Amino acid sequence: MKRILILLVLTIGLLLPPAAAAASVPEAADAMAAAMDVQMARKLGQEAPPAKGISIMVTTPVDLGDLEGANGLARQMAEEMSRWFVQAGYRVQEIRKGRTILFQPETGELLLTRKTELLGTQNVSSVAILAGTYTITPKAVRFNMRLIHTPSNEVLAMGTATVPVSEELRPLLVDASRLGPIRPSVGTSLR
Repeated sequence: MKRILILLVLTIGLLLPPAAAAASVPEAADAMAAAMDVQMARKLGQEAPPAKGISIMVTTPVDLGDLEGANGLARQMAEEMSRWFVQAGYRVQEIRKGRTILFQPETGELLLTRKTELLGTQNVSSVAILAGTYTITPKAVRFNMRLIHTPSNEVLAMGTATVPVSEELRPLLVDASRLGPIRPSVGTSLR
C-alpha cells in the first residue's frame, strides 16, 4: 500500500508542470528541493526520497546576466533550500563558517563570513554542490537550481520556480551597497 501511494504521488508530481509559480520564497525553495530530491533518489536507484548518503554544499544563486552578482533574495533562496535539505536528512556542509567567533559591538557575535582569510577551512569536500541562477522580470523572479556532482560536473538534479515580485520582496532585489542613502520619494503631512 505504501509503495502504491508513493508511486501515485510521484506520478502526479511528474504530470504537474515542473515550473509552477510559488507564492513565497519558502514555497519556491520547498518545491525545487522536493523535485530535486525525487530526481536524486531515482538517479541513485533508491525506492523513494529522500536520497540517502548525499552530502551537499549550498552556494548562492547568481544573476543569469551577471554570474558574479547576487542579491538578498538569492541569498534568502539559498538559506531556504539549505533548510529543506537539512530537514530532509541530507548532510549539508556550511562553507561560510569562520575560524572563530567575531565579536562586533554594532552587529553582535558572528560565525559566518564571506572573507576567505577568516574561514575555518578552505578545503571542503562533498558529493554535490547546489548552485543556480535567477532572472528578474518586472513581475517575477525565475530561479533555476541544480545539484552538480562535484567530481564530474554532471548535473544530477534540477529544479525551477518562479516567485512573484511583491512589495515585501522588492527591497531584496537590489544590492543595498549600491543604493547609497535612502530618501523618501513621496512627502506626507499630518493635519
